[in-house]
Amino acid sequence: MSNLNHPSGAIASGEVSGSATAKQLPDIQCNMVMIKAVGSNAGNVYVGGSGVTVVNGTTDTTSGFELGAGEETGIVPINNLNVLYIICDNAGDDITYLAFK
Repeated sequence: MSNLNHPSGAIASGEVSGSATAKQLPDIQCNMVMIKAVGSNAGNVYVGGSGVTVVNGTTDTTSGFELGAGEETGIVPINNLNVLYIICDNAGDDITYLAFK
């Protein structure tokens, strides 16, 4: 993680390695965050709350927001990055983030 100075405050950036089971994002206080699936990912990454699951073609309340390789969430208002979890099609599919304080 790196911290950069920005007129609106600090920006934290970093990478989180993928996992085929739900994985909590780091404890970073923020006001907004952007999450991007790494462009070289072989599969999709899914972002959601605790217990997030991959999309499987059934109606449920745990499927994550799907990001293909190189796709991003846009700006999400949130107070801490750690309220979000990721799960991936492949353990090697990673994400990067920008957290704005």
